[in-house]
Amino acid sequence: MDNSTEETFDCANWGLSKAWQFRFKFYEENGLPKFKSSDQYKEKFKALPPRQRFILASNIGACFCGPLYFLYLGMWRKAIILCLLWFTIAFVVFACGGSKAIAICVNMSLSMTIANPAYYLHRVKKSKSFNIFEGLF
Repeated sequence: MDNSTEETFDCANWGLSKAWQFRFKFYEENGLPKFKSSDQYKEKFKALPPRQRFILASNIGACFCGPLYFLYLGMWRKAIILCLLWFTIAFVVFACGGSKAIAICVNMSLSMTIANPAYYLHRVKKSKSFNIFEGLF
């Protein structure tokens, strides 16, 4: 990790809610939630109470508003890609004979799980990437 980032990281002065401060602090100390997370991340995550685990692992605003929530947070690049991914998922689900409800549920769950790490990378690491899965692999 870059030492300059560690020295200047203080989300208390950024005008963020307590939930975002908690998320950012947890990510800064333990890393991002990856598909193959570190043992430290797993241990710290499991030690949290259920409410804090929910706050860390999901985002209700992104669940119900999707790309609009990403735009609201200033992540327009990721919002564009998320829209395209939503249409792709819907097309695949419909092509396989699935229902509209399945496509909606998949898209909502995708949005709510990637929003928190994406916003952390956007605000703290100054990411300008179009990759919505950045930091998760």
